[in-house]
Amino acid sequence: MTAPMTGDRSRYQEPGALGAATLRSRRLPSKSLVLGRLRRGVRRQWWLFAVIALLVSVAGISYDLSGGVRPLSALIFWGPVAIATALVVTSLRELARNTVTSLSSFGKNRGFAILGAAPELTTRALRQLPPDKRSPLGCLAFQPASAFSTAFRDLQNAISKDGVVAFAGAVANEGASTVALCAAIAAGQQGRSVVVIDCDLRRRSLTRSLGFDPDEGLIDACEEPNQWQNFVGEEDETALHFIPASRVRSPWRNVASAPGFKELIMRLRQHYELIVLDCPPVLVGADGALTAGMADKSVLVTAWDRTPISAVRRAMAALQRRPRAQTAVYVNRVPPEYRFGRLRGD
Repeated sequence: MTAPMTGDRSRYQEPGALGAATLRSRRLPSKSLVLGRLRRGVRRQWWLFAVIALLVSVAGISYDLSGGVRPLSALIFWGPVAIATALVVTSLRELARNTVTSLSSFGKNRGFAILGAAPELTTRALRQLPPDKRSPLGCLAFQPASAFSTAFRDLQNAISKDGVVAFAGAVANEGASTVALCAAIAAGQQGRSVVVIDCDLRRRSLTRSLGFDPDEGLIDACEEPNQWQNFVGEEDETALHFIPASRVRSPWRNVASAPGFKELIMRLRQHYELIVLDCPPVLVGADGALTAGMADKSVLVTAWDRTPISAVRRAMAALQRRPRAQTAVYVNRVPPEYRFGRLRGD
């Protein structure tokens, strides 16, 4: 485990000019950051480019045909115009995206504590695992020396003094459940007694990722907090303890309003050093912020080059409504070739 850094230099600091130049000189052309951003932009905007180009060309050609211009002549003129118009619009739209791509993207005066970042699990990395273990859990269990596993050991070190830690995304599909699960596994590998709780009763992403679909779960444990042992499961590969989310019986029930949830957490504190809460998205409903408010620390999980900075600001404001709330940000799915904080290129 990497020892904590001291001194005035920030733990997650942007590379200097010399360091950046050195990385660029050693990076293969296929891993160029500029080409990578260009490829991602093309994947995001190609449909808009196609629609605009088609509409402009059809409208222009139809106008010329009504005036007696030959179709080929109209196509020769309006084809390049349509392509240029589509290129300008899509380029402006791509440049206007204000998402999490670096520490500086958060702004100097945001006041967000950045716990770290985790690299994206690429297809190439997953192919190094057995076919039935190609998952984040399998990477932690069978590739402890990988950059992915190292990132979560660093995260575990950052939350080592907290007893209850809540993980939540600003919106859905930010990877909060994966980060919560991996943080719990990493803490268990470091010798801490850990239990992870699936508090997202509607999506149940963590429960599904573990391969369970139980009839009883967290709500039942809240109704009988003195019998919480009956609702704790154990993951086979890592021996991780977890309380799943059972199938939804009523769409109106949620963890935050469950009367026994606080007592359940109190009893779990007596048996576990770390309790990890996988919470619903903060901006989708009130459940996420309310559930995260019961933890010692709330971690907002963001997705690299996907989560808008505006969503981060609104989600952090919701999490910080509790007086003296401890909040932090964790960046997920950073491309392996990109340097974010302590992440390094291959």
